[in-house]
Amino acid sequence: MPERPRKPFTGRVAVVREAVTAQAGPDAQDTLIQAEAVCRALSRATCAEIELGDSLPALETDLRRFAPDVVFNLVESHDGQTTLACVAPALYRRLGLPFTGNEEAALLLAGDKAAAARIMNASGILTPPGLCLGDVSRGGFPGPGTYIVKSRFEDASVGLDENCVVAVRTASELVQTMRALAPAMGGDCVAEKYVDGREFNLALLGGPGKRVCVLPVAEMLFDPAMAGPRILHYAAKWHEGSPAWAASSRAFGLADNDLIQGMIRAGLRCWDVFGLAGYARVDFRVAASGEIHVIDINPNPCLSPDAGFAAAGERCGMDYAELIEILVAEALWRRSGRPRRELQ
Repeated sequence: MPERPRKPFTGRVAVVREAVTAQAGPDAQDTLIQAEAVCRALSRATCAEIELGDSLPALETDLRRFAPDVVFNLVESHDGQTTLACVAPALYRRLGLPFTGNEEAALLLAGDKAAAARIMNASGILTPPGLCLGDVSRGGFPGPGTYIVKSRFEDASVGLDENCVVAVRTASELVQTMRALAPAMGGDCVAEKYVDGREFNLALLGGPGKRVCVLPVAEMLFDPAMAGPRILHYAAKWHEGSPAWAASSRAFGLADNDLIQGMIRAGLRCWDVFGLAGYARVDFRVAASGEIHVIDINPNPCLSPDAGFAAAGERCGMDYAELIEILVAEALWRRSGRPRRELQ
């Protein structure tokens, strides 16, 4: 169990999120839900919801004006690009503000699935073989087989659907498939050998010092009648009421202790190697052979009250408000020891 704050936080909290238009998809709209829920959870604090629009200097001005004690960072993208989400923590750091979640380097490293795979391979963390579009275009090819093609930089399963699991015989077939799918995936993608097995999520919560709290493992269950491959694609995540959404569910209570411990070891190894902090989620696919593959490291997982991270916290007796209080406390713990600059 994570260490819980002795009393609710009563200071000033800037809840920062990116700008979201009315036309944005449900994954982006979810940011608004998160911001509202966080402000509601921090009922004893003075919260201000601050938007990161086109201008980073404008955000700096808003932060200086509000002068928060801590920033609750919900920025998942900037200027339409997920990779630019790292500018937000970089700014908080420059201003000397404590902030929730991961630092900019971890967001960049884990957010580039091609780079993350290379780092995991070099660190002995099992992940499916794969390459990015550029590597495949230059002649790289792990061999014939079934691949899952997913966005290299975007999260939230953007562009992922039932057509993204493909069987190919040649490098030419794979590169053609990737080029066709890339535009819907933010312009770049990776192809990984598809692990046709069970899928799990592990939520990790930082604490004082180097302590990391492991929340209960969740398994994603798929209806056998689900159309296409059993993956948590965009519609299954975000199109509430759709057949794909209805065909997937989350379950706790996994009884296989060896499997749980294997995922915990891999998850904590990811935490150390990528320098994660605050909170993160590691996703796994487990092959029929029992091999545990890390398929994604999410340094910025969704914090909506009905999302997996909050569900894992609730599973171990933490309600949503407690979880949010812990994240704020962790940011302040992490900040302690560094000199505070006064906002001017």
